[in-house]
Amino acid sequence: MPRPGNWIGFPLSRHVAGVILAFSAALPAGCSTPFQMSDAHVTSAVPSSSLDIAGLACEPVTTLGLVAPAGLQGLSPTVSHALTTALSEASPPVRAMPMPELVNRLRRIGAALGSRYVLQPGLADFNQALVDKFELVGLKIVKTRLSTLRLWLQLWDAQTGHLLWESTGEMTVAAPVLMQESTVALDEIARTLWSRMIKNDLLGARGGSSPCP
Repeated sequence: MPRPGNWIGFPLSRHVAGVILAFSAALPAGCSTPFQMSDAHVTSAVPSSSLDIAGLACEPVTTLGLVAPAGLQGLSPTVSHALTTALSEASPPVRAMPMPELVNRLRRIGAALGSRYVLQPGLADFNQALVDKFELVGLKIVKTRLSTLRLWLQLWDAQTGHLLWESTGEMTVAAPVLMQESTVALDEIARTLWSRMIKNDLLGARGGSSPCP
């Protein structure tokens, strides 16, 4: 499955947001650091007319292993789990069926797993940088960690082998460095970005309550 480079002739819809969203992210070490989403944008192809949203919500959707550069493959479990969470929180919720990446044809995967749709997630980049921020209150300089995550997502039809939809997204968050070992929670950043791609662009106006009995 190709990584997004061109858009296979799909028209594009673009959502750009510069909102500030503050919340606490749980850290593996047991401490928490509040962070702010300073910028986010998502660029998506308009879903194919052959995409059945009702079927997408009613049937389990196979999610292949995350595609990532060699240096970022260690982040795959965290980012993949965030995708599963974002899908379950969509409206209607989508039941993801994670599986290791296989070198099989889509039709064979769909037939074996009883799934018509297959999601291929990808991690394009994740980087962090430390910057100094001057605060007027208290007249002090606070170190801030900027974290930028870039993801892409494709939806394939396992019966026809056609690419139905694809999207790329980027999010930057800022968090004060309260302790030397403090970090931001990658799973929270990824879940938020996955949710924007799925809720706003994949399900979009056709989202709502689940049509499944």
